[in-house]
Amino acid sequence: MADEQQFIENGLQRTQINEFFADELGRAGYGGMELAKTPMGTQIVLRAEKPGMVIGKGGKNIRKITQTLEEEFGLDDPQVDVQEVEEPDLNAQIVAD
Repeated sequence: MADEQQFIENGLQRTQINEFFADELGRAGYGGMELAKTPMGTQIVLRAEKPGMVIGKGGKNIRKITQTLEEEFGLDDPQVDVQEVEEPDLNAQIVAD
């Protein structure tokens, strides 16, 4: 029973984080994320049409995002990696926005 509850909570948290990124990074062409919890922390790979807008000038925006992930979502030591979407026309989330 506890495993089922944990599974549901993890899915809900992933959905909330995905919605946060969609709201925060919509102008950068947000195309999805991958989230993996490791013993060293949480690894997040963001896909965006314009990775420079996600990172921000001097890394300001990515630091703000990392801080928000720690404070609001309770992720321990989030490591955020940003990858460019090579073919934005083939990414459903980018096309939908």
